[in-house]
Amino acid sequence: MSVSLVDKRRRNERIPGLDLANGTWFAVMEIPGMEKLANQQHTNDPLSVTAAKAKRMARLIEKWMPPDGWSGIEPDVMKSYIVEFLLACNGFRSH
Repeated sequence: MSVSLVDKRRRNERIPGLDLANGTWFAVMEIPGMEKLANQQHTNDPLSVTAAKAKRMARLIEKWMPPDGWSGIEPDVMKSYIVEFLLACNGFRSH
């Protein structure tokens, strides 16, 4: 299973979204402080996050050190993809 993050802009104005493995996303959601910004339950229930919260999420992730074996590619690369998306999006929805 996976989680898709989709920018809230209109379809023709959106930045490219992200598809993340559940384990990758759930580890991000376990970062201390994330509980104040989004539901941390390990489900694929949809989230709707504002642009301001997405920016705060990005700041938490920037300071975070991924655990060993966190993603299928280099952890720093995946971390940077997530941070870049969160900083550039106009809020997001998960699917």
